[in-house]
Amino acid sequence: MPSLHAYFEESTLKHSWDDIARVFWNRYPNPFAKHISSDDVLQRKVVGKKMFSTRLIVKNGVLPKWGEFMFKDTSGKYLVIENSVVDPVKKTITTYTRNVSLTSFSSLEEKCTYKPSADNKGWTVCERSALSSSSVRLLAPQIVSFAMSRYRHSVVATDRGWSFVVNKFEGSPINSVLAALARSGVTKQAKLVRP
Repeated sequence: MPSLHAYFEESTLKHSWDDIARVFWNRYPNPFAKHISSDDVLQRKVVGKKMFSTRLIVKNGVLPKWGEFMFKDTSGKYLVIENSVVDPVKKTITTYTRNVSLTSFSSLEEKCTYKPSADNKGWTVCERSALSSSSVRLLAPQIVSFAMSRYRHSVVATDRGWSFVVNKFEGSPINSVLAALARSGVTKQAKLVRP
């Protein structure tokens, strides 16, 4: 019988939803996500006013000593699929993330919804839920406990990473140019082309 553990949390990012949406595709690399070695878009499409994307994220990680005996040939790299829906009309970004590596050992599924804070429109709330499970006989409770402990630790780093990336983007030359164009009213006529 599988062992399960659920986690729910709401955190507040002291950045506007527009800022979070602007940097969503550029949140890696950042010093608070050193375990992410790469991310690639597998599919992206716009349906109506919503953008649907699927990304493959490669993470670095170490199994606990008591779990290494189950996987003799691990490179320390693990694959994660992230499906996301960006809805600029409702101002929501919803991500669904799940591991596709080591699923015989443990499974972790996460849903995050980013939306403007009801208390402060200049801030963004992230509603986060996660479910960890394992069917490994005798070790399932330890595996699930280990996975959720790591997950809770990574949530803190994720929120710090958002702030880092937003602040980095605010200081970038391209953002300065866009801000100047917006102040001058030229943005409707200008077309930005990136190399």
